[in-house]
Amino acid sequence: MKLKIIIPALLVFIFSCKKKEKTEEDKPPFDKQGLLVNMADNVILPAYSDFKTSLDSLILTYNNFKSSELQSDFQIVKQKLHVASMRYQRISLFEFGPAENVIVRMNFNVFPTDTTQIKNNIASGTYSLDAASNLDAKGLPALDYLFYGYMKSETDVIASFTASANRKQYVSDLLSDMSTKLNTVISDWNSSYKNIFVNSLSTDVGSSIGFLVNQLNYELDYLKNSKIGIPLGKKSLGIPLPDKCEAFYGAQSLDYAYETLRIIEDVYTGKSSIGFDDYLIHLEAPYNGGLLNDAIIAQFNVAKSKLKAIQNPLSTQVVSNTTVVDAAYVELVKLLVLLKTDMPSSLGVIITYQDGDGD
Repeated sequence: MKLKIIIPALLVFIFSCKKKEKTEEDKPPFDKQGLLVNMADNVILPAYSDFKTSLDSLILTYNNFKSSELQSDFQIVKQKLHVASMRYQRISLFEFGPAENVIVRMNFNVFPTDTTQIKNNIASGTYSLDAASNLDAKGLPALDYLFYGYMKSETDVIASFTASANRKQYVSDLLSDMSTKLNTVISDWNSSYKNIFVNSLSTDVGSSIGFLVNQLNYELDYLKNSKIGIPLGKKSLGIPLPDKCEAFYGAQSLDYAYETLRIIEDVYTGKSSIGFDDYLIHLEAPYNGGLLNDAIIAQFNVAKSKLKAIQNPLSTQVVSNTTVVDAAYVELVKLLVLLKTDMPSSLGVIITYQDGDGD
């Protein structure tokens, strides 16, 4: 009697084990190299190329204004700065390899900018843009201040250039500094790093997938904290700090915040080709009774809609419409949990950076 019970149970166990083993064997490995090639060819290198084009155009138009001092030329300069700043958002995430060597984020976009240091540099005419003391006195935030000023008319800003050869030269030096560093990054990618990047096929610390997952999350943390949370007062006991907004003087913070979220999503989805969404689908990664990828895609959409609901300028909204801004912040936190905790766990990637706030 006991034998009759045990044998069917044993057969069921053996059959289920064999069935499971067959499923795992039949399932092909995920195409990690395909993901990395797509990232390099369709996301990363085009982003660098677009930023270079916009930065070169900004330099050209600034040189025209530098000679003409015409208001019409200055207006074009500000338009070009906006385009370059938008395109910068699409390279900031890739702070590994050549960009890490050059320290792109620290050299291109430390905000709020140090207006006192900028004024001192211009007044003296002597400075080293590679000095640590000038990291927050250069890059795009410094140009934002120099081209818009604080509580100044466009006419007054132009007059400050007309009256100061040092101011003109300082802007030229800032642009040259960025151009030189960007060219180094692009050259390194094209000469050798792309081959290293696409052939790093593990998920270990220091692998290309590890870099992408870490920097995707770092950028989302940066968006949540520096671009939204700090101006909203999340680090100052609820007291808004509007002057901490990115592009505070040109009042274009929200454009750059939204573009940051878009490039994070593009890296996750691989744009129109293979991305981390495909990786999670391949793994059938679960989440709350459904699939993790579905939850992430849905949360991206919610976060984007909440950011879009904030009206320009952000520096005003963090004071007068905190509920709407806080709603966007909350959804970014939710997205971060999915991308920083659930996704790395499924992929076997270790998060190595520290954000310091525990979110």
